[in-house]
Amino acid sequence: MKLTPQNIIHHELNGLDTKVVDSTNRSLIGIEGRIINETKNLLTIGTDVQEINIPKSCSSFIFTIPPVNGKRYLPLTIKVDGKLLLSQPENRIQTKFKKKFRK
Repeated sequence: MKLTPQNIIHHELNGLDTKVVDSTNRSLIGIEGRIINETKNLLTIGTDVQEINIPKSCSSFIFTIPPVNGKRYLPLTIKVDGKLLLSQPENRIQTKFKKKFRK
């Protein structure tokens, strides 16, 4: 399954570039780098200087999806609420999420 904005929460996140855009801990906002590890409750982001553990439950992230086989010229970005990512990666990949419709 290809990585797309529609199925990013069902995919492995290791290796994706990300940025913390919202968090209850204001000191985490603006941290950006590559995801080097993912656990049930944390994303470990490697920056140029250090590795930082970011809690998923209180943060929102922008993920950069790289171009695939030259079909897209620019990388895509998508904002994801960390609460949608709260589970072990191997279990989240198999989980089905209900779509929310607004009237």
